[in-house]
Amino acid sequence: MTDADFHLKKLLGYIHAERGIDFSRYRTATVARKLDLRLQESACKDYKGYLSFLKSHPEEMQALVRTLTIKVSNFFRNPLVFELLNTTVLPELAAGFGFLKIWSIGCAYGEEPYSVALLVRELLDQERFSCAFHIQGTDVDPDAIEKARQGIYPEGELIETKRRFIDAYFTKSDISPASGYGSERYLLNSEIRSMVRFSCSNIMDQLLYKRSYMGNYNLILCRNVLIYMSLTMQEQIFRALEDILYEDGCLVLGESETMPKSIRSDFVQPFPGIRIFRKRRPASAR
Repeated sequence: MTDADFHLKKLLGYIHAERGIDFSRYRTATVARKLDLRLQESACKDYKGYLSFLKSHPEEMQALVRTLTIKVSNFFRNPLVFELLNTTVLPELAAGFGFLKIWSIGCAYGEEPYSVALLVRELLDQERFSCAFHIQGTDVDPDAIEKARQGIYPEGELIETKRRFIDAYFTKSDISPASGYGSERYLLNSEIRSMVRFSCSNIMDQLLYKRSYMGNYNLILCRNVLIYMSLTMQEQIFRALEDILYEDGCLVLGESETMPKSIRSDFVQPFPGIRIFRKRRPASAR
């Protein structure tokens, strides 16, 4: 082990102890690249120096976590995925189960679970459609979760949002631009915000050590989260996701994510080329 590797291990161990996030399970190259940004910002020359800086500047921890947990999102990101959720997946799940239990993992500032909530609201407004629902969004960053609960977004985050949703569920906000939201900001109305329950959680701890307490879901969105983890950790997380997904439930992945071959046979891909996977029933139950 090189000196740099030793001090990187100590640094990641400190983060894990302080915040409960084990970045040693992430791809080393990705973590190192992101850490370099914080080293430059803090004028530290190496991991050893940065660890000392981190211990003496507690406020740096949140900036570090925000850097290491990449957040790139907007409402209805990858519109075709959401169109299929709207026209096919959500109606079929509601009809088949009689309820919708949905989890958005790595939800950043809430754009993804709120996008799903808008689709569910639209389906509920149809006279022929009625079912109980539960939508939750989790992210490891508490600041992101707080912003998600506020439901205020810059105009650019709505670029792929249909006009009918904007007109019906958003109003221009009078929050000062000094808040960092940009010049034009939109507030999502309280009805949609109340449809989503947010929590700050580390999915690795949840899925690997607490999944027996989690219950099951019939729709899980885990997009652009696993690509930053090691291949071994990805496989463990996929197996845990499979465990908590109901048979005939759906798992939605990011465009760059690939399901391990070891569990691929347990899923069907109903829309060729689209990363929506439905969990198979056991052969004896078909």
